[in-house]
Amino acid sequence: MRVSSAEETIQRLIFSLSELEQLGQTLISGHSNFNVSSKTYLRITLGTLQASGGAIYCFHPSDNHLTLAASTPESEMSPIEIEQTEVETLLECSLIALDTPPESLQQFIDRNAELMDGNVKHRLWVPLKIHDEFLGILSLSGLFGRAKFEEWEQELLNILAHQISIAIAYSRIVEGIQSEKFRLFMLAESAPQICQLLQPEDAAEQVVHQAVALLDANVGGLMLIQQAQQKLELRYIFPPTLLISEEAGEDDKETLSISLDSDESETSESDVKTSLDMLAGVVKEGKTNRCFTKADNLFGGRNLMAGPIQGRDGDILGVLVVGDKEERGGRTAEFTDEDEVLIDSFAKQAGVAIENAHLHQEALEARQLQTEMEEARKIQENLIPDTLPDIPGYEVAGHYEPRGPVGGDYFDCIELVAGGWGLAIADVSGKGMQAALLMATLRAGLLSELSSARGRESDESVDMKNELIDMAMTLNSLLYVSGTEEKYATFFYSHLNPDTDILTTLNGGHNPPIIVKNGGSIVWLGEDVGGLPLGMFPNDMVPLIAKYEAEQTKLESGDLVIFYTDGVTETVNIDDEFYDEERLEQIAKKSHGGDAPSICNLIYESVMDFQGDADQFDDLTLLVLRKK
Repeated sequence: MRVSSAEETIQRLIFSLSELEQLGQTLISGHSNFNVSSKTYLRITLGTLQASGGAIYCFHPSDNHLTLAASTPESEMSPIEIEQTEVETLLECSLIALDTPPESLQQFIDRNAELMDGNVKHRLWVPLKIHDEFLGILSLSGLFGRAKFEEWEQELLNILAHQISIAIAYSRIVEGIQSEKFRLFMLAESAPQICQLLQPEDAAEQVVHQAVALLDANVGGLMLIQQAQQKLELRYIFPPTLLISEEAGEDDKETLSISLDSDESETSESDVKTSLDMLAGVVKEGKTNRCFTKADNLFGGRNLMAGPIQGRDGDILGVLVVGDKEERGGRTAEFTDEDEVLIDSFAKQAGVAIENAHLHQEALEARQLQTEMEEARKIQENLIPDTLPDIPGYEVAGHYEPRGPVGGDYFDCIELVAGGWGLAIADVSGKGMQAALLMATLRAGLLSELSSARGRESDESVDMKNELIDMAMTLNSLLYVSGTEEKYATFFYSHLNPDTDILTTLNGGHNPPIIVKNGGSIVWLGEDVGGLPLGMFPNDMVPLIAKYEAEQTKLESGDLVIFYTDGVTETVNIDDEFYDEERLEQIAKKSHGGDAPSICNLIYESVMDFQGDADQFDDLTLLVLRKK
């Protein structure tokens, strides 16, 4: 048997470590991923250990199967199913000799006998894992010139397997955040710094510090009322490291709250009150009170005094507490009636300061939101086209009227380098900033999908319907991972080939457009053929509910296509009547003889006249296409 010298072994290890370092840097830089580098990892492992062959399998937890990432010699293999109990067994093992595998894995090995008898003669498995997460399997076959691994080689094998595991985990993290690249803008940063007492947290801190100093107390605290929950909640305690009442519980020491609906605040027959009784009573009665108790040590003091904090309108905002008044010599004294008057007067001033701080904070937040909304409006204006391109043989016009500063509608007409034109209209659920962000994400995703086809030669054999369906699935996945719960977009996309006058359309839960034929008849596009709104469900659920479908229509001279959002048909007048599809159909027939801009304007004026003095219901968007 050939035995490598120590010098050759060291050189081999140094070379392998150098390659691993370079490979890791490439992964971190984002210039590669594990799918690309898996062969290199396998080559380094086999070369370092002088193994004749091997393979790397990656685990996919979503459907519990293994796929072949790399093998030497190269081979192809279908996904391998693996049971959860088998995964758990693999997580418990570090090295598995396949001639003597754990009993719980024998069924898996028997079930995949072709895996053992293929191009790679499997002899040893190393589970790829990080902590309790199973990532895959590193498999090795025969060794050059020796029958088994030395002990130091087994340790080295575990190190190399760990490096592969890290590479797989890192690649998965990168893949998980790629969807975030479609987010195109961020909102403005927080408001500038304000003076100390105009920040609620700082105001609470200063109020307690001043009360403790004013009343010669050793401890103090501030609790404010949460009206929705009818609870007193701690806002600041002095000293900050003070331990709160043992009866509050170890986990609640810095989040103490007292229910104001409880009957515990009632004084017992023995006239002995707890700290909780006293604080709840101060809120209910609106009067300063004292409590000396051996039953608890709330705020760290036995001798407590609390005064109600009142707002300008007389409502109780919370309670200011001080405890353990200190006399000269360090003795603890009881609070006096004069102390009650003093804390009552100070608590009223504190109420004004706290209320001012909260009002100022609310004003700043409102101003900041207004600024952000204005910035978002300016950005969104750049996402909606001011003018639409000229399409040979056609006229096109559009109108966008957001309900507020920032809307969730979108339309566009896009010239495709690969040939033809793309016409899109969409309506994101909800309003405001979230809707605008999702609309921008949808637009970015659409442009990315359309640009991926740039440079492709026009080919009659290309199935345009399938292309639209694939695009819809991609956009659905993008919006599902980018949006929040109950955020989705209705979407209607049309591919126009002006050479053949074929309009290929796909409806993703949107209002069906109207085609007014040259003879005056009406056709509704995508009324019965389409699919779900984008982002409502993950891709694997879409085919189970309503899969996307596309249809084709041939346009003739004089045909008019009207795309719109529900802000048109669901506009409400002062009598709570809807504009509805029937009125849209009537105005479409009436305006049929005009050009696209005049038709678009006529429909808009018709909707506005119908709305009258009623408030605008929704964003209103129109896109009109007319064949000359």
